[in-house]
Amino acid sequence: MKKKIFLWVGIVGLASMLGSLALIPPAPVSAASPVYKMDMAAWPPGGPYLEQLKMFAKRVETYSGGRIKVNLFAGGMVCPSTKEFDALESGAIKWGGTCFNFNLGRVGKVGGLFGADPGGPNATELFAWWRYGEAHKLVAEMMKRAKTDVMVIGGPLHLTGAESFGWFKKPINSLSDFKGMKYRCMGLYGEVAKKLGAAVVNLPGGEIYQAYERGVIDGFEYCTPSMDYSAGFHNLKAVMHEPGFQSTTAMCCLMVRKDTWAKVPDDLKGVIEAATWGSMEDYSWMMLEDAKAMVKFKEAGVKIHYLPADVQKNIIKMVDQLHMDLAKGDPLYKKVLESRNKFLEAFRSVDYIVQPRYEWKYQFVK
Repeated sequence: MKKKIFLWVGIVGLASMLGSLALIPPAPVSAASPVYKMDMAAWPPGGPYLEQLKMFAKRVETYSGGRIKVNLFAGGMVCPSTKEFDALESGAIKWGGTCFNFNLGRVGKVGGLFGADPGGPNATELFAWWRYGEAHKLVAEMMKRAKTDVMVIGGPLHLTGAESFGWFKKPINSLSDFKGMKYRCMGLYGEVAKKLGAAVVNLPGGEIYQAYERGVIDGFEYCTPSMDYSAGFHNLKAVMHEPGFQSTTAMCCLMVRKDTWAKVPDDLKGVIEAATWGSMEDYSWMMLEDAKAMVKFKEAGVKIHYLPADVQKNIIKMVDQLHMDLAKGDPLYKKVLESRNKFLEAFRSVDYIVQPRYEWKYQFVK
């Protein structure tokens, strides 16, 4: 009888214990431990451009299921800002998010055709050319000609809309207003500005505000509205000019040393490349940030001045002439220009005809 009682008590106790255990939530399944650490130097701190690269980093980590850990370093932390390409070549860094326009002296002016060029493609067109055209193949050809150990992976990062035309001491009413101007601008547009008679000054973004205040420069172009607002340019006594045809989009590329890329596990290479093509998501986010900035500019009392149509047309003509001149002296420039123009003509044959326009509907269109 005692044995039966003890057995019954034991069964009840075991059942009670199992019931208690059932109430304890299971231990969370941890993500895979990182098998590859990606240390990447990028844009200067502050502003939405760096936020876009954080989005890229998040995609890499998510797509890899936690097998890749991205350590993103803002510009200036591990190498001078805008000098990421130099740091890659020297081996000071292994991964970088940077722009060809910072390095035209190294890769040639042809680098200016792959993004952020005057009168060039918008963000959707640029993305399409990179994704479905010959852009990536031609970039590889450019890098091979430069005899560099740096390569480009995937598509354009931190893709944006047009960058604001700029900020000036007085309104621009004619081409002659550029003559003698101490003008901060860059890339192929900088070449056009020189032909307009401006004294082109190359300054890092972080030095623009004080340089304008001290009179070191008379005018400048920088980034998209949200970046310009984050830089505080609305606090300057400056005239804001639009539209931003001098840089119809902004972007950077994911660059890596060849020896670094060779050490990435093969199954993770595709993950990293796939993450770069998510930049169209970031572009949508960036456009909304720019829209918010335009409202803030208005609230701050900034009045937008539009460049006269004849000024715009004449500058674009000068851009076209610059392309022709550079193509004559550089077969690769000619090849890239023709490839891009042929792609854009096909792309725009639908966009410009089938896609409706609503300029008549909106008061903010001048």
